[in-house]
Amino acid sequence: MKRLYFGFSLLLLAGCATPFHFYWRVRDLVLSPDPVIELATADSKVLLTVEKRTMQKLFLAHVRIARAANIQAELVVVDGTEPNAFALFIGSRRAVAINLAMVKLIGDQDDEFAALLGHECAHWAKGHLDSAGTRRSTIQGLGTLVGLGLGAAGVPAAGVISGLGADIIESSFSRDDEREADAWGIEYMTAAGYDPWAAVRMHEKMLAMPGGINIPFLSSHPSNQERIENLKHLIEAKKSQINTNPPP
Repeated sequence: MKRLYFGFSLLLLAGCATPFHFYWRVRDLVLSPDPVIELATADSKVLLTVEKRTMQKLFLAHVRIARAANIQAELVVVDGTEPNAFALFIGSRRAVAINLAMVKLIGDQDDEFAALLGHECAHWAKGHLDSAGTRRSTIQGLGTLVGLGLGAAGVPAAGVISGLGADIIESSFSRDDEREADAWGIEYMTAAGYDPWAAVRMHEKMLAMPGGINIPFLSSHPSNQERIENLKHLIEAKKSQINTNPPP
């Protein structure tokens, strides 16, 4: 079993609490030679044990959805005990983050990963982060400092950690933005060959959790029965469009 230390600790700047403390790049995780991966902090505390196959499904879904959305974005897994996903910059690159609790909730359901990624990638593709007037907590150079510290302590992968800064984007999207992201997320899922009904299943699964709508993801991406019904209508409309205009 391989223990990976690809995360680095984040500080709280200007009184703004960041939504995570450690992150791991999924493209690094899928290169592990072991079938089971332990995601650990710098002090060897294991936060999640996950099958590499699950990370491979997540990464493949991201590649396909990002291609359908015509965007480039890094995919990272971050720590967190309540399901969440959001956008951020790593250095100057766009990224999408999914926390450990969300990974556990979805399990190995690649269609549900695609649903989550489709919605987040749509926010990038449609410029919602710019139009929403984002707040950024800039953490440039922190990765270098932490990387040097871990290297001195003999922690593996300090070279990977070194030089990685992150800008966390906190954004409150409008209802129109959310509806557009839902609609385009369905488009991306369909184009990438995933089952769009997984978007409905994912929202129903989250709403069924203890605390329901109070979990972080649903607080920033409001979900309720009305939204689920809207997703169903979007999927049915897409299905009708495909049946009306079959491929040549």
